[in-house]
Amino acid sequence: MIRLESLQGRFIDHLRRKADFPSAWCAQGTVDSETGLAIYANAYTARLREALEADHPCLARYLGDELWSRFCAGYIEQHPSRVRSLRGFGAQVPHWLARNPPFSQHLEVAALAAFERELMDVFDAADAPRMDWSAMQEFEHPDWPHLRFGFHPSTRLLVTETNAVEIWRALKDESDPPPGGASAAPARLLWRDAERISRFRPVQAEELLALRACLLERADFATLCERLAALRAPDQVPALAVELLRQWFDDGIIQAIRTP
Repeated sequence: MIRLESLQGRFIDHLRRKADFPSAWCAQGTVDSETGLAIYANAYTARLREALEADHPCLARYLGDELWSRFCAGYIEQHPSRVRSLRGFGAQVPHWLARNPPFSQHLEVAALAAFERELMDVFDAADAPRMDWSAMQEFEHPDWPHLRFGFHPSTRLLVTETNAVEIWRALKDESDPPPGGASAAPARLLWRDAERISRFRPVQAEELLALRACLLERADFATLCERLAALRAPDQVPALAVELLRQWFDDGIIQAIRTP
């Protein structure tokens, strides 16, 4: 008697082309066992490829048919699906591309994959209320240094040295993408707006420093000003800090204002 666990393990090994599944273990149907097993194996790989392409349509177009097939084969072999939902199946795609040649020899490839995954996470993020700039009027100026800001769950900061976003935009517009190269901006801010539309915009050095402090480190307003003082004259820092903060409120990415 064959244990169910052994039977299932042998069958999944067959789907992953690591072992044969004895045809004697198959119930006979309208097609012979070998044909049926081949259909299952081909369908398994085809569904996973479809999932990867659904998550990374621009990456697929950028690589072209031959390299895309090569990527899918390598990725599926090293990262077989282990959960029922395919939502997270491609989670390791950017890391895989960054480690495996020839993809790793072109930095924009992994960065393009990372950008597409960030867009997915932005769209799927939890919803939450958004605060208006008028909420800041509730605080006296002596309270401002201690204020901390909670960001909408969809807010993401993507730092990239390549022009992957420019490549993505060209591919979305069905235009010829530019050659891989350096980015015009050091980072992109991504979020989902009140109409549930995914947005992104470039972030320059000063705002990147501010977002790293407030979004990633959850620093207070005083710390934000201290960080900006490394790039601006002290008398320019307060106005710049308020300008950046107002932009975040206008973008709709501030969820909460916290006091000590």
